[in-house]
Amino acid sequence: MDALDKLIQLASLAGALDLRCLLSGPLELDHAPAPAGEAVYHVVLDGACTVVRKGHAPLELTAGDIFFLPRGDAHVLSIKAREGGSSKVEMEARDNGAVTVRSNCGGQPPGVDLLCGRFLYAPRALLIDVLPDVVHVSFSNASASYLAPLVQTMRREAEDAQLGAPSIVTALSTALFTMVLRAWLDGQPSLAGVLGLLANRRLGASIIAMLERPAEPWTLEMLAKEAAMSRATFMRAFSAHSDSSPLALLSHVRMQLASTMLTHTKKSIADVAADVGYQSEAAFSKRFKELYGVAPGRFRQTNGIA
Repeated sequence: MDALDKLIQLASLAGALDLRCLLSGPLELDHAPAPAGEAVYHVVLDGACTVVRKGHAPLELTAGDIFFLPRGDAHVLSIKAREGGSSKVEMEARDNGAVTVRSNCGGQPPGVDLLCGRFLYAPRALLIDVLPDVVHVSFSNASASYLAPLVQTMRREAEDAQLGAPSIVTALSTALFTMVLRAWLDGQPSLAGVLGLLANRRLGASIIAMLERPAEPWTLEMLAKEAAMSRATFMRAFSAHSDSSPLALLSHVRMQLASTMLTHTKKSIADVAADVGYQSEAAFSKRFKELYGVAPGRFRQTNGIA
């Protein structure tokens, strides 16, 4: 298992395809900020639209584009009127057995055909924290052409609504996250932060070690050894990719692992603390509250296991 795969698992990533949108303009659709723990995405199957976010330049989307907001920021989808298009028709929505289909086309060809959904993730997921506000890729590009078959399968399942379609589109939506992230990473000339560390073979090895063996009493010397570097070389290389220190990252990794244990196991808080490298339950609880804003017990009550 590579470090990225482990971070995706720790984030408890789950996808959901909510809507198939067949829309004609002129139209502006306001999207309020998503609840905590939800990212939103739009896949442009056909046509074109514009994404407007407050304080940012508009982003034009065309067929093949996938637009992903890791933190679910508020945005507006703007659709221009087509030449010779008919007058506005009231928005209609129907459940076709796989997804909800929204349309204001009145039987006319849409100006844009979209798949719209969400990615759900665990609170303070490290992977989400280190992503930019917008991830934008296009499967019309040769470098990301492997996304096209996945999207076409999602489209077909959303249209045909055959037996099992809801489960299929949910599973495909979850896979979409990883494939979009892969395509985006492939298109970045340089990366910073945890993503930059993961892209570096030696530094990535030290992060994998943290993730796989969080209970070890890690020191800078031990982490440098995992990266096959001297302590000084390791610190210079790490600092070139991240403003955070290795031990601060280790603390975040440990808390992310702890949050997963608290919501997915019945382990006692003392056992969770020990499993992520804390001999003192009090020290663990203090650090956990600093990051999540609540004590471990309250976090468990709120997010899963009572």
